Amino acid sequence: MESRYCQMVPMPSADKDARLSKLPAIALSLGADEAKIIDIEKVVVDKRVRLKCSVPICASYARNLMCPPNVISVEEFADTLSLYAKALILQVEADYDSTDKSESHLDRRICEELEESTKTREWQLKLHRIVNQLEAIAFKEGFRFAAGLIGGDCSLCPDCVVPHSGESCRRPFEARPSMEAMGIDVSKTCENAGLPLSLSSKRKVRWTGLVLLH
Repeated sequence: MESRYCQMVPMPSADKDARLSKLPAIALSLGADEAKIIDIEKVVVDKRVRLKCSVPICASYARNLMCPPNVISVEEFADTLSLYAKALILQVEADYDSTDKSESHLDRRICEELEESTKTREWQLKLHRIVNQLEAIAFKEGFRFAAGLIGGDCSLCPDCVVPHSGESCRRPFEARPSMEAMGIDVSKTCENAGLPLSLSSKRKVRWTGLVLLH
């Protein structure tokens, strides 16, 4: 008897390239300020990025379901990343410049101000929304393993459910981990993509996201 389920037919190379090429324009139409398709080799994974989640310890560490140690290991992510061929990198430029203008080391006050800033959350959520939309669009275009990564911690809810409390994520189809949570060196990856970042500068803040494509 013929199965009710059909296997997905691989896309011809030329058709796949055409579908890839239109994704950056779609990203711009959704509100991104920059968007590029890059080879997966340009995405840099570095264990030291994950170290910065705990040294100094981030306020979301172990308190957000999309942050370490509640996400897969850097090693597991690196192995998974190698199975992809391309990625869509995108940036959203905020309407404010860098908060940290001091020459001193980041302290608790500065970090808390960044965490509590309504502007910060506003632009994080804008990037998050665009990444979610692009992931869904890429999936419908035939990239069935499309996976979106955001910038900063997941801020969909004012307070994340307490991990290990037995309560599930309130928005599981929208929540996504950040590039940093996966161990991606965002600065180096942006540099490789021709979208360099300048930290603690007078330039406007740019939030960066990624959609893995295969």
